[in-house]
Amino acid sequence: MPESPARPAAPGPEPTGAEDEIPNNIERLMAFTGGERVKEFLKMVLENEKEPDSQNWMTLLLPHLHFVSAASPPASPTLRVTFRHTVQPEHCNGLGNMHGGCTATLFDFCTSVAIAASPDLRPGFWSRLGVTRTLSTTYLRPAPRGEAVLIECEVAQLGRRMCALRAVMMREVDGALLATCEHGKVNTDPPAAAKL
Repeated sequence: MPESPARPAAPGPEPTGAEDEIPNNIERLMAFTGGERVKEFLKMVLENEKEPDSQNWMTLLLPHLHFVSAASPPASPTLRVTFRHTVQPEHCNGLGNMHGGCTATLFDFCTSVAIAASPDLRPGFWSRLGVTRTLSTTYLRPAPRGEAVLIECEVAQLGRRMCALRAVMMREVDGALLATCEHGKVNTDPPAAAKL
């Protein structure tokens, strides 16, 4: 029987090797807990963004996003993480206010990173922070260029396969509510290796 010709490679970007880094990054994160883990995650992402091939949608946002606090039960009824962001000109629409897509991106990123503060985080259980299933954002007031905003995230429920996250964005100066978010995610971790 004659050999069939080799299939051509599927079109698309060449592998970057970033997939090989995931286990090392997870191990690095597991050395931290709560808010310290969130800070370390942000540090890792910022380090990665310095590589030209790794720059993406978040590159213009991350330098202006900062961890503020984290609280978990029993100090808080649910896991909560707060971030601070200052609106830059490149984040704005033609009216000089933060673009709705930028607001949604910040909600997506911040609520996802809030999962990292969970004491239950481990390989096989949300260590890769999952992927978005639903993201609903309601815009209430504009956030003009130069405005400092707080993004308060809540991990409402963290199950084996799915989680429910909520967030609010407020003006830092007076606490006025600017936008709200509900975010559903799916766990993408491969099953954890069985212990013998």
